Parts: sequence; C-alpha cells; structure tokens
Amino acid sequence: MNESVNTSPFNKNLATVTEELGSNLYLYQILEETPNGVMVVNLEHQVLYANPAAARFLGAFHRKLEDSDLEKALGNHNKELYRLIEAFFAYPENRDELRIRHEIQVEIGENETQILDAVLVYPPSSPTYYLLYLIDITTRKKLEAKLRRRNTFFHNLIDSSVDGIIASDMSGNLIIFNQSAQALLGYDDEEKFKLHVTGLYHKGMAKTILRRMRSEDYGGVGKLRHQELIVKHKHGLDIPVNFSGGIIYDNDQEIATFGIFTDLRAMLQIEEDLEQTHNMLMQSEKMAGLGRLAAGVAHEINNPMSGIMLYSNLIKEDLGDDHPATEDLQTIITEAERCKVIVADLLEFSHQTSYEMSLIDLNEVVRKTLTVVQNQPLFQNVEITLHLEDALAPTYGNSIRLNQVVLNIIVNAAQAMEGRGKLSITSRMRANHDINEIIINDNGPGIIEEHLDQIFEPFFTTKITGEGTGLGLSVSYAIIKEHKGSIRASSTEGEGTTFTLRFPAVLENLIGESHEH
Repeated sequence: MNESVNTSPFNKNLATVTEELGSNLYLYQILEETPNGVMVVNLEHQVLYANPAAARFLGAFHRKLEDSDLEKALGNHNKELYRLIEAFFAYPENRDELRIRHEIQVEIGENETQILDAVLVYPPSSPTYYLLYLIDITTRKKLEAKLRRRNTFFHNLIDSSVDGIIASDMSGNLIIFNQSAQALLGYDDEEKFKLHVTGLYHKGMAKTILRRMRSEDYGGVGKLRHQELIVKHKHGLDIPVNFSGGIIYDNDQEIATFGIFTDLRAMLQIEEDLEQTHNMLMQSEKMAGLGRLAAGVAHEINNPMSGIMLYSNLIKEDLGDDHPATEDLQTIITEAERCKVIVADLLEFSHQTSYEMSLIDLNEVVRKTLTVVQNQPLFQNVEITLHLEDALAPTYGNSIRLNQVVLNIIVNAAQAMEGRGKLSITSRMRANHDINEIIINDNGPGIIEEHLDQIFEPFFTTKITGEGTGLGLSVSYAIIKEHKGSIRASSTEGEGTTFTLRFPAVLENLIGESHEH
C-alpha cells in the first residue's frame, strides 16, 4: 500500500521551501523586493519563510526569522495577535472568513514606534500553511491622528461658538448643528439631524436665502451677510436672528450651505428697555414740570373752594330744609367737595404732602387693598386670583401710599371689565432677589396702542366725563417714583392689560433675620 504524499512546497522543511522558491526566480524576486512583509507559517506556527521587509519590520536579520517560532518573532508587545491566530485555527467553526486583520506595534528606536497592519490569509487550496502580511501604516495612522485632532479642534471650535452654526448639504439634510443652535431652536442630539433645513424657517424662506446666496447683491456670489430673519423654535415660537452664511464649493461645484445665527432677542429687549427708560425719563421731566404747576393751581383753587363750601352751608342752614333753594345749595356743596377731592389729588401729584417711610411687606399691601374692595358692588363678579411669593423681601416705603397705587390699578381694571372678568395679582422677586415685582393682570378689553404712552399723563382718561379725573395713574406713577420704583403697562387690545410694578428689595433685613435664627 502506497502512502499518499503531499507535494505542497510549504509542507516541507525550511531548506526544501527555500530551494523551491529559488527555483521560481521570478516569484522569489518579487517576494524579496516587495516593501510589504511576507511570512509563510505552518500550522505549528513555525516561520517557514520571511522576506527582508518582514525581518526589517520585526527588527530581526533576514534569515534569523526563518525556522523560528512566530510568537517569539512577533515579540512580547504583540501577544494579542498571536492569541487571535491560535484561536483562528483552534476554533475553525467560529471563522467568518479565511483571514483576520489586526494592528500591531514594533519599536524601531528610542521613543519611536512603527505601526503595522498584520493580515493573516489562510489559502483553502493549501491547508498546511498560512500567510502573514505585514504592511507599514505608520504614516497613514499619523495622518489619521492629525486629521482626527484637527477635526476635534474644529468640532470644539464650532460647538464653543456663542452663535448657532448650522450646515446642510444641497439636498437640505443637516450635517452640522452646534450646541448653540440646539439651545436656540430647542432640539436635542437625537432630533437635530432628523430636521430638514426648510424646517428652520417659515414656508419659502429657505429658497429665498439660497437665492440670495447665489446673487451678487448681498456680499458677492456664495455669500450672504447680516440679514435679519425669523427662525422657528421647535415649539413654533418665532425667534429673531441676525444671519450670515454662504455656499461651500468643491471645484466650483456647490456641495453645502452654512449659516451663522445670532440671537437678537436679548438685543431687542435691551433696545426696548432703553426706549422705555428714555420714555420714563421724558415722562418724569414732564411730570416734574406739571407737578409744580399743579401745586400752584391747587393752592389757588383750594382757598376759594373752602369759602364756597363754608358760605353755602351757612346759607343752607339759614334757609332750612324746606326752602326751594336748599336743593340747589346742596348741589353747590357737592360739586365744591368734588373740586376739593381733585385739589387733594393735585397736591398728591405735586408731592406737596409728607409721610413716613419704613420697611413694609408688599404682600400685605395687596391683601389690605383687596380687603377694602372685596365687598364693593363693582367687584362682586370679578374673580380675583392671588399668586404671592411667601419669601418676598421687604421694601422701604409707605404702605398707605402704595395701597392707593394698587387700589387705582385694580379699580381701573374692574371698571374696564364692567364688573365681570378675571383679575390676577402676582408678587415675586427678580434680578437675583434685588427687585420686588407686583404684576396685576386683567382680561378686559385692553388699551389701544396709541393710548399706552399717554395713560400716565395727568388728566388723560378714556372714561366719559364725570367718571374720572385722569389723575389716578398719574398719582400712582408719582408715588412709585418716590419709592424709587418703576411702573410699566402692556396690553393687547381685546385680551387684557398688565401692569408691572417694581420696587427695590431690602435684602439686609433678611440677612439679619437669618443670622438671628
């Protein structure tokens, strides 16, 4: 019986393999000259052949690798590759394919490392050996690391921007959506790349922006600078932004667009506050002049009115209740008393009274004022809701004067609602607890826009003759200014009016109390 003989050259010993390689000069020449390492290893993991490149990569002499153990040849730093190779042959049922790939490192000098891509190929036609290719990828890995660092730097730079930065491909799919853009528009990491660029704007605006980018009229072709636009928040809110952006090209081919979005809400709020402050200063100057005038008029009117009331009462007493002129005299007395009330308001408006100031609780001011009006017929069908902050800091002021302010505003609200509606009063602390704020809101017909700038002017009123003097809010304005506070009205016609009162909080008192406790 003749034994079968495997004539594969790599099933033989090292000398035979070398001899047979040498007989194929063209193959031997290729293996010897290739820049990639090539090793032929039998299934006992003994190196049968290694070309010069493999020896150079592994730091060994060319012929020294041959007939050596692969584990030893790879060195202590590459044990993982050797274990992968052992497992590859020990558990053939787990193979997904006839090769494995793994990166290894070899030291080629002091503080210098070479990175190799080791690829094992198991030829199914010759199952008695396998090939191990070693490919130098050091330069590629360094370039990849450099590119990674650069990408990380630019990613961090984009994400650190205080402005929203968004980029999309020419189909409108988003490819950059930085953290400021997320905060501006309300989207999270999972949602942002599901959004199409057209979802950022109102209908048709995305196309308008692209058309402007392609035009020469907005900073040059491919650029669009300093456009005030409206973008849409996730929940549908309109957000005003300053937009600058452009088109990204690759060899004159449009490949993407980008935009930088600066939130204008804070800036617009500052502008509004500045305008409000300017108006308040103008109002204060006007009020000061009118106050001096009112004081003089009040004194001039007060003395004659006192005389009219005195002599009218005397004549009425002399004539008796049954005299025909008694009713007319009573009318004179009533109207004179009404004039006295107007004069008193003028004196209040002109600061011609004195009163004591102390630490007061604004919540208590609100409650006492409501106690006064709650049983009045005007308020019987008015639903009043209180939202008072328990920890409200005290304010330095006069509670009686501030009662008058709150009373004026809520009576005006009840009259505007014609005795039917909802009135809410809120107190809270703002500006890091430095400001106490009272907000009085009604759901009445509101104040038309052209009247909002006039409501604090003396004698301005929208009520019919005989129902008001037009001094209530003027006096309230003056009282609040004396308390170093501010008052602001906002209204939407048909939806109601809101008055916001702000006063300095006295925090030192709270600090003292906390130390005592």
